[in-house]
Amino acid sequence: MAATRVQRESWQGQVAWRKTYAEGGRRRRVAALRWVARRLGANALLAPMPLSPELACRTEQAMINRLAALGAHVPPLLAVADRELLLGDLGPTLAVACRAEADAGKRRELVQLGLDALASLHASGGYLSQAFARNMTLRDGRIGFIDLEEDPCTMMSLPAAQARDVLFYAHSTARFLSGQPGEHARLLQAHLAREAPEVRREVARTASRLAWLAPLAKPFGRRSRDVAEALASLARATA
Repeated sequence: MAATRVQRESWQGQVAWRKTYAEGGRRRRVAALRWVARRLGANALLAPMPLSPELACRTEQAMINRLAALGAHVPPLLAVADRELLLGDLGPTLAVACRAEADAGKRRELVQLGLDALASLHASGGYLSQAFARNMTLRDGRIGFIDLEEDPCTMMSLPAAQARDVLFYAHSTARFLSGQPGEHARLLQAHLAREAPEVRREVARTASRLAWLAPLAKPFGRRSRDVAEALASLARATA
């Protein structure tokens, strides 16, 4: 992705976000990640190469318009420039909502809301840029999608892009259910039953190729433990 900067503004008395695109994508890091994904045969993890600011801006516009046409909840485009978008506000992120929720049962419901939104989007033929919980919003029980400046289908098939959504979402939500052993895997397993067979196969293939990383990642910091928990959930969900 191109480097981006987001600033909160007021637009006609409502909250809006000015998103500015600049040079600065981490090309060497992305190239390394792409090499690893290819070596592992994990097509769904192929990272799109960083785009120019103008192309990233146009890509986000196209993704927003495409998802809106499918009925997805995305930010309205309030103003458009070559390297800048003014976007409507969809509320706090799902990640923020999960972190703030002390009740374990309600956290589970929040994670389920995100899975339901992905299932609906995928059933209509859609996919996201990076389906992390921080790139989903929640307001009045409705999930929205933000940060759409890359298009995975420029690098992979639709089933792989949708599998990528499941993998990224699993990675970003496992920690919210860490106190409920097996629950995250059960949610993922139920979700995969709603996905197309090609998506299920892509998720299972990637989870299998990455399973060896889980015990290696577990002893390290929080981010590594998050990866380990997500991989363990995916292994159980696809067994």
